[in-house]
Amino acid sequence: MKIIIEKSILLEALQLVVSISPKASTQSVINNVFLEALTISGENYLQVKATNYDKTFLGYFPVEIVEPGQLCMNTYRLFNLTKEFRGTSVEIRSTPQNWVFLTCDHSQVKLPCIDSGLFPVVEFRELTNQFQLPAQLFKNAIDRTIFCIGENESRKNLMGLNLQILSSTQIRWLGADGFRIAQFITNLENKIESAGNIIIPKNALLDIKKILTLSEEDITICFNENEIQVLSERIKFKTRLIEADFPNLDTLLTSIGKIKVSIAKDEIINAIRIIHTLTEGEPNSFVKFTFQDGKLLISSQKLDFGEGNDEIYCDYDDEEVNIGLNVRLLLEALQSFESSPDDMIYFNFSKTVTPVSLTCEEWENFLTILMPVQIEW
Repeated sequence: MKIIIEKSILLEALQLVVSISPKASTQSVINNVFLEALTISGENYLQVKATNYDKTFLGYFPVEIVEPGQLCMNTYRLFNLTKEFRGTSVEIRSTPQNWVFLTCDHSQVKLPCIDSGLFPVVEFRELTNQFQLPAQLFKNAIDRTIFCIGENESRKNLMGLNLQILSSTQIRWLGADGFRIAQFITNLENKIESAGNIIIPKNALLDIKKILTLSEEDITICFNENEIQVLSERIKFKTRLIEADFPNLDTLLTSIGKIKVSIAKDEIINAIRIIHTLTEGEPNSFVKFTFQDGKLLISSQKLDFGEGNDEIYCDYDDEEVNIGLNVRLLLEALQSFESSPDDMIYFNFSKTVTPVSLTCEEWENFLTILMPVQIEW
């Protein structure tokens, strides 16, 4: 095989697969990326494959073909070399003796590769459920929920994004970790006939997001009880699902307090960032919100390394209410609203110890819920 490919295109392809190919594995063949130069409908492409058996990638990228063929080489080594090359295009040439030569500008590298026939078969079979979705909509769902997704392996059913088809025109996305919840509901212009309630692993969401960033049109989602596929015009990706039941959170999602207070978004985010900087490194640091007539008082715990206080205007006009929240979790929840066009964030709570929800006007289909903590200062 001999090809010439733009460095930026090769780097784009490798960035999509480098997190899929393991750096080390007992099955060393999956540490490699499969490359094949081929022509489809008169267009030349570099076919790129990678898998770790849980996640699989197949993509097509424009290339100049001097000699068609295929090769299989270490993913990380090729990725790191491509990053360091100074030129604008890379020549890749392989030999029957399983050597590959990389040339870029004045740099030349010779590397061993493996027999491409050893690479696992990559296939995308037709699955039970299938529907189309705007790529940007799926990306928004990931961005607004991923911070809430759990990482505790003892609670496997919370280690992924819950996709639930509520109706033919509505999908609900949920992330939760036992301390907070993020819900994003999307309304579809075109009806879908699929039904399902699945959990997409968190470690696959960043791979999916990379693919969605490159896709401007609709993407196709296919799934069954143990696998999901994300398909665009030139990229296919699949991952195993978490085979567990996502908890029913409807009671928590509907138990939002009746008190609704608007607070300037930039001011509250800045205030909590200051508190978080003070308490950084302490995952169980808390902040106290004291709602008084016309203002919100913010105070951190009085710890050995210091304390912080702030005051922000708000439209609260009732008796004093104190609420304790985890600083890190609160900041991550607030930051999820940074890209919204709103200037204000709504805090919804009650005078008793109940979950606190954050919402905004423009993103009416998104909310995040935080569990309060008991405070004694």
